Amino acid sequence: MKILLADHDTQRAQSLMNSLRAQDASFQLCQPAPGEGLVGAVQRLAPDIVLVDMARPDRDSLDSVRQLHESCPYPVMMFIDQDDPAFMEAAIEAGVVSYHVRGAALPEIKPIMRTAMALFRRNHELTARLAAAEDQLVARRRIDAAKRLLMQRGGLSEPAAHRFLQRRAMESQKRVADIAAKLLREAGEELP
Repeated sequence: MKILLADHDTQRAQSLMNSLRAQDASFQLCQPAPGEGLVGAVQRLAPDIVLVDMARPDRDSLDSVRQLHESCPYPVMMFIDQDDPAFMEAAIEAGVVSYHVRGAALPEIKPIMRTAMALFRRNHELTARLAAAEDQLVARRRIDAAKRLLMQRGGLSEPAAHRFLQRRAMESQKRVADIAAKLLREAGEELP
């Protein structure tokens, strides 16, 4: 398992790397290059999981996690020394899938990482399915609006309006929803 360790404190990072190696010698540990942002490090190193470790809440690190989540979502675990419920909420909102308060010793991390990766995959899949369903809903609304327009202005029946849109889509090799959107724009109608 390849782990990207993001920690600004080099001594703390080295201590954590030693703890991780002691738990499992097969872990491949890597860190961002000096001055490299989290997004760049993830793109360059392609880890399995990102582990953010910090002594106290750090909004800059949270901004990095948010940027990563927005540009190329990745499973991010966060270990922090002090409990702060508001920061935990902000971290999860930023894209952290596994948030842990730890004391001096690092807990057995392998099962925690597997869980975090599984939760990330499940959440990513659900997010993709939701986006696809929303796209289908928008497409359906546009098609229905275009059919209404054809029925009102062209005097077509609903089946005839639908066939008209389908025929135009086949002729131009585009989706029916794209033809419907174009028709609505040309008629000066607002797109649903």
